[in-house]
Amino acid sequence: MANFPCEKQLARRGWIMNINWLNDLGSVHIGGLTIAVFKIWAIVKIIIFFLLVRFIANRLTNRIMATVIKRQDDGASVTGRIKTLGSLIKSTVFYVLIFISGIMVLRVFDIDAAPVLTAAGVVGLAVGFGAQKLVRDIISGFFIVLEHQYSVGEYVTIGAVTGTVEELGMRVTQLRDDVGKLVIIANGDITMVTNHSRGAVQSVLDVSVAADSDLEKVRAAINSAADSISKDVEGMVSPPRADGISAMNAASVTIRVIGEVRPGRQDAVVSALREAIRTEFERTGIKLS
Repeated sequence: MANFPCEKQLARRGWIMNINWLNDLGSVHIGGLTIAVFKIWAIVKIIIFFLLVRFIANRLTNRIMATVIKRQDDGASVTGRIKTLGSLIKSTVFYVLIFISGIMVLRVFDIDAAPVLTAAGVVGLAVGFGAQKLVRDIISGFFIVLEHQYSVGEYVTIGAVTGTVEELGMRVTQLRDDVGKLVIIANGDITMVTNHSRGAVQSVLDVSVAADSDLEKVRAAINSAADSISKDVEGMVSPPRADGISAMNAASVTIRVIGEVRPGRQDAVVSALREAIRTEFERTGIKLS
């Protein structure tokens, strides 16, 4: 029987090729392809996460803004501001998601994200120290609008200042006080607000007459004077009425007159009422004290 040389002998003689390197190449190619597929799939999952979270955040923001706008009855100015807040929230969510997704992509490619996070932390800390008052003002302005604490045109008291809201911004609120001065208040400094425009307010007037006056006659004269101006004076919700005795002494009796007026019209109503009462007292012979 003839002796045939083995494969190794043939390879040494150069008659055939050693094909082990082909097997190695195939395994490397298949392994690299597998890794690439896994990385692509990881990036696809990150994109899906980004789109899904952004969609949910936008829908939630739109729903909240629609609810707040529905509660507003102050025209397009506040509605436009609320829509601007909604756009700001959406932009903030978008950039935060971009940052998070970028960090996740770096981790997919085995790139150390610690330097990026460290740099972002240092920048955020610097911005936080430098702009903390600005951030507080903006956040406070956002909640003022969101909670509908007051709106443009309403008569409010903020701290020691009382006036009409001329402008409600993200950072400041501008009030026009009763003497015409424009007062600008940072939203972050607002701790207590009294809104006089949510319903009628009371107008109070004390009228002093001689101690020996007929009180029933005085009350009738006051009520008659109030009725005479009820249709002519703007801002009167209900005609003032003589309520009762608020003070008295040996020389005089003071009767309190109370009515309901629209916010900011107290002074005008009281002034017109004083004049009408004086005229009615002169006509009926009642003496002021």
